[in-house]
Amino acid sequence: MNEQRLHAYNQLIQNLLDCPSGEEPEILAANTELLDADFVQVIVAAADHFAQQGEENTAEWLRNLATYLTTPETPLITQEEIETYGQFLQEILLAIADSNGDAQVIYPLLAANTDKLNDIFAELLRHWATNTLAEAEPDAATSIAAVIGNFSNLIQQFPLGSKASNMEIAIAGYEIALTVYTRSAFPEKWAMTQNNLGNAYGERIFGERADNIEFAIAAYNQALSVYTRSTFPVNWAGTQNNLGLAYGEKILGERAENIESAIAAYNQALSVYTRSAFPVDWAMTQNNLGIAYRNRIFGERAENIELAIAAYNQALSVCTRSAFPVDWAMTQNNLAIAYGERILGERAKNIELAIAAYNQALSVRTRSTFPVDWATTQNNLAVAYGERILGERAENIELAIAAYNQALSVRTRSAFPVNWAGTQNNLGNAYRNRILGGRADNIEMAIAAYNQALSVRTRSAFPVNWAMTQNNLGNAYRNRILGGRADNIEMAIAAYNQALFVYTRSTFPVDWATTQNNLGAAYGERILGERAENIELAIATYSAALSVYTRSAFPQNWATTQNNLGAAYSERIFGERAENIELAIAAYSAALEVRTRSAFPKNNATTLLNLGRLYQEEKLFDSAYNTFVSAIATVEGLRGDIISGEEAKRKQAEEWNKLYRRMVEVCLALARDTEAIEYIERSKTQNLVELLTKAASTSPENLTLVNHNIQFGEIQNLLDNETAIIQWYIFNDCFRAFIITSDNKPAIWHSSQQDLDALIDWSNRLIRES
Repeated sequence: MNEQRLHAYNQLIQNLLDCPSGEEPEILAANTELLDADFVQVIVAAADHFAQQGEENTAEWLRNLATYLTTPETPLITQEEIETYGQFLQEILLAIADSNGDAQVIYPLLAANTDKLNDIFAELLRHWATNTLAEAEPDAATSIAAVIGNFSNLIQQFPLGSKASNMEIAIAGYEIALTVYTRSAFPEKWAMTQNNLGNAYGERIFGERADNIEFAIAAYNQALSVYTRSTFPVNWAGTQNNLGLAYGEKILGERAENIESAIAAYNQALSVYTRSAFPVDWAMTQNNLGIAYRNRIFGERAENIELAIAAYNQALSVCTRSAFPVDWAMTQNNLAIAYGERILGERAKNIELAIAAYNQALSVRTRSTFPVDWATTQNNLAVAYGERILGERAENIELAIAAYNQALSVRTRSAFPVNWAGTQNNLGNAYRNRILGGRADNIEMAIAAYNQALSVRTRSAFPVNWAMTQNNLGNAYRNRILGGRADNIEMAIAAYNQALFVYTRSTFPVDWATTQNNLGAAYGERILGERAENIELAIATYSAALSVYTRSAFPQNWATTQNNLGAAYSERIFGERAENIELAIAAYSAALEVRTRSAFPKNNATTLLNLGRLYQEEKLFDSAYNTFVSAIATVEGLRGDIISGEEAKRKQAEEWNKLYRRMVEVCLALARDTEAIEYIERSKTQNLVELLTKAASTSPENLTLVNHNIQFGEIQNLLDNETAIIQWYIFNDCFRAFIITSDNKPAIWHSSQQDLDALIDWSNRLIRES
């Protein structure tokens, strides 16, 4: 959709809104060349805009207009129109007969008369053909049917005019041809026309999408009653491939079963479309099969993705960049999506493979040559950068934001409202995860992007996408810093519950489980209402999520939800405390079966911190100590990533300082005072030994034996008999002073809560005055 056509759409809408009541049909009749699917999309977007502005009457009128335009009715044809359109029809049919359907002859004629390619023409074609065929001799009727069928093939692929009207004309032509090409008299031609009719219904814009796909499937199955594998193997394979495409898009019936039907049809096609005999058809069917496996619901998800990747790679063995650049780029994009969803193998490597494949696709899908495909792949590339593990996390998110904004330079709200909304949703995710910049500002930008998306993704028009964005919006409100915390959590809960109206367990089990997990987190953080009841709601939703998130099918999600469930049980008020603690420990321990140090180090450290904190709060200090030792070992394995000096990593270091502080508290509770000091030092990005070295101008050569994990004795060795160190450390309820000398155990002084409050007040006052 170019800017000129978009301007024409908007001008037509404005003319319809401004005209006196009753003149709308005349205006529409004068602008039939604009009445296509893109125009309907622009009308829907305009209706949503007026609804947001509070002009519900205008919005409703536009919605009714969109419905009217997508419901074809028999038009009233005047005598003058019959003559004009009839002359054009005769000219077209004669040209097809004379040229044997040569597109180079017919397309210029169609291009010069796009204003006549509309519902009137389709109805006139039906009327003329019905009357003419009723009086024609059998041989003449067969010739007329052949010309009309040829015309339908041409108009179906004609790139100009209204796509919606072209499909209606093609369908009319095929249905007329089938009145002559009966199954009994012309079985092969009947089957061919049924296959073509199925293609037209598959591309139809008018009418209900679900019904059109059912018509397509019915037509393909009709064709296959003649096109058998033994009699017409090539035609049979082509129709099986088409049938697979229709089942892949089928709306009615169970989604899982429809995809199985698609896979079966593609595999049938591949029994004839071999690589050696039909390499191009084989490659395109392999690509289609890859899409079906990637969307498959039955079977193991990991295995399905592997099958999809294998199919895409098969396709690429024929669809090379040099021979088929456009198909190669499309398949590279599809392969990248599969790598992004891959379960087997190293997650980091899979994402790198996805990024590489997207960049391959972009070498063909340039903004100038294929702007729409370029924007699609930019959007997908941004998703991959958002999930990237290798490289700097902060930088990857910035790359994601940049790619989304690139996509939005083409995917504007006016030109591509649906795609624009999808990218706005994704951009919201990126801002919500953003590390650079102010956290509060980033969350506000995320909320704004989600609300932009919801201005198009309404529940009535796009229920699944609406639910997805509602879930994301709930996450943003749960993380929100500005505004009242209690209100934000309530808005998060409301958004999650909105999503669950669409995300039911039977229809969207995985999305349902994800939203249940998120809802559990919100209930766990809820301020309003009874705390005990909120925790019960959290436990119930986490348990619901785990009915789908099994360890075998979704190990990472299962572990995450087990971790969250552990947190809920640790805070539970109802029930026996001892039993709740055991349930919490069991849930954390289950999470750690997947969240291992080698596979998911950061998650491993997080769950160990949660488990250790539980032990500490229950005064099980030995268990807390051992758990924190393991957590710190994981964190210090990551330390090279944490203390590189960048803002993002300093924020991570601040987060892990909570772990060290708790370890210090546990050491003090166990009377391990010297270890407490050692862990204080280990928590710092620049430890005490380094500071003392600089202060005493000691050369680095004299400290070769001092490693990062400094021991208490090494600190004492730096002191003489007249020197002492006072080390201050702030806890939740007090601050302590550790007094270290060269020959004694450390002396420890701790403040009162009032002293800590006074220190905080003094610090805040100093910050305000500076």
